[in-house]
Amino acid sequence: MTWWKYLILSSLILLVSFLVRLNYQLVKELGQPMRSSTPGLGAETTSTEDPAAQIRLASLKRQVSTMKEKVGAMKRVLEEIKRQNPGAVGAMKGKVGTMKGVGEEIKRQNLGAVGAPPSSGNNMNANGEFERITCTPEVALTQADRMNKRFSEWWSHSACPDQVWMENIHHIFDTATRGGPSDDKPYLILDIGCNKGYTSADFFDALSPGSNINPSTLVNSIRAIAREMNTKFDRDGGVCNDSNKPLNTDRDTKRGVEVHCFEPSPATFNMLERARSKLMPFGVNTPQGKAMWHIHNSGLHEVNSQMSWHPACAKSVGDELCTIVPDDTDGAISVPVVTVDQFLKDTYPAEASLPLVHVLKIDAEGLDPAVLTGSTLLLTQSKAIMVMFEFNPGLSEKDPPHGMWGRRGNPRKSLLGVTTWLDQLGYDCYLDTHLVSEKEKFKGVPDAPALYRITGNCLTVEPRVRGWANVVCASRKYGKAASMLRNLATMV
Repeated sequence: MTWWKYLILSSLILLVSFLVRLNYQLVKELGQPMRSSTPGLGAETTSTEDPAAQIRLASLKRQVSTMKEKVGAMKRVLEEIKRQNPGAVGAMKGKVGTMKGVGEEIKRQNLGAVGAPPSSGNNMNANGEFERITCTPEVALTQADRMNKRFSEWWSHSACPDQVWMENIHHIFDTATRGGPSDDKPYLILDIGCNKGYTSADFFDALSPGSNINPSTLVNSIRAIAREMNTKFDRDGGVCNDSNKPLNTDRDTKRGVEVHCFEPSPATFNMLERARSKLMPFGVNTPQGKAMWHIHNSGLHEVNSQMSWHPACAKSVGDELCTIVPDDTDGAISVPVVTVDQFLKDTYPAEASLPLVHVLKIDAEGLDPAVLTGSTLLLTQSKAIMVMFEFNPGLSEKDPPHGMWGRRGNPRKSLLGVTTWLDQLGYDCYLDTHLVSEKEKFKGVPDAPALYRITGNCLTVEPRVRGWANVVCASRKYGKAASMLRNLATMV
C-alpha cells in the first residue's frame, strides 16, 4: 500500500475513536437528570427543565451527527482501498471493531442502559435542604484550569454572564416559599447599585412579564428621556448590551414583584425616576401588573452613615468619573448609606422578623464585602434565598484606588475569604459565566459550564479575573435553589 492509503486508514481510526468518545459523552448526558424533581420545604414536586443540560445535549448531538457523516465518507474510501488490498484493510477493520467494542463496554459499565430512570443526584436531606458538597483536589484543579483558560478565550465571560440560572426562576422561588409565611407575598428583590436599572428590568421580565417592564422597554424609555434632554447617555443599553437580552417568551403572566433599586448617583437616580414614570404611568403605589419598583437615592454599606461621590455624579448619567471618592474631595456629593439589615427593619416594621428576600443583588463599586457585612442578620437567618455580587479587583488598581477587592483593597478582601464566610452561613457560591458561543465552537473552543463552583474547596486559588466577574450564591436551606445552581456546575 502507498503512504497515502496508510494515512487514510490512520485517519479513519482516529475518527472512529473520536466518535466513540462523543457517543460516550452523549449517553452520559442522556443518563443524567434533565429535570429537577426534588421538593423544597414542604412543597409538592415540580419539574423545571435544565437549560444548561439542553444546551450541552444539542451541542453533543450536532458533533456526533457531523462525525458520523465524516466516518461514512471515510468508509467509502476504505471500501475502495479494500478492493485493491483486502488483507491490510481486514486487519485495520479488526482494530476499529475492537475500539468500538471498548467504547460500548465503557458505556455499559459506567452509564447502564440508555433511557433508564436517572438518579436524583440532588443531595437533598429529609427537610428539603441541600447537603454541602466538596470537591477533590483533582476536580478543583480541572475546573480551575478550564475557568482560567476561559478568561483568555473571552475576557469578559464572567463580567457579562448568560445567567442561565434565571430561566424559570419563579418555580424555584415558589417552591422555597410554598406553605411558609411568605407564600402569599410578592417576590422581593434588592437591587443594590442599580445603575441604569437593567437588573431590575431582568427580574421584572423573569417573574412578572405581563408588567411589560423589561430591558427592551427600559432602554426605549431611557433613550426617550435622552431625547427630551437633547443628550445621549453613555452606554444607554448597559455595559453588557443588557437591552438586547432575549425576553421571556411568556408575555402575559402577572405576579407580585417588589424591587428596591438603590442608586447613589443623583443624576442616574433622577433618570431612573423618569424612566419609571414612563413604564409605570399610574405610579408605584398603584402597581401596574402587580409590579412595584421603588427607587432610592442612597447607598448600602456596613454602617449607617454618609458616603462621598465624585461631583460628576450630580450631572452625568453613566459617567466613568462617577465613583466613590475620599470625603475631603473638593465638591464631593454626600449620599446617605444604610445597612441592608437596617433598611429592611425600617421598611417592613410590621414584620415579626426580617422579610424573605428572594434575591440580594450587589454591585457596589468594590464595596460589595461591606454591603454583605451589613446584611449579616439577613444572611445568618437564611432570609435571602439567593445572593449576587460583583468581584472587581481591578478597582483597587485605579488612581486613586477604591474598593476592597484586589491587591490595594482597603481593607483588603479576597473572594475566597468572602465565599468562605458565606459558606459558614449556609450559602453555596459559584462564578457565573458566558457560555461558549457557536462562533467560538466553530473556532474549536471546547464547551464550558454555565457556572464554576467555588464553595467546598472547589476553587482553592483566587481566579485570574480580567476586568470584573459575577458571583451567584444560594442558601442551602432552600434546596431547590441550591440544587439548581449545583446542576449547572457540570465540572463538579
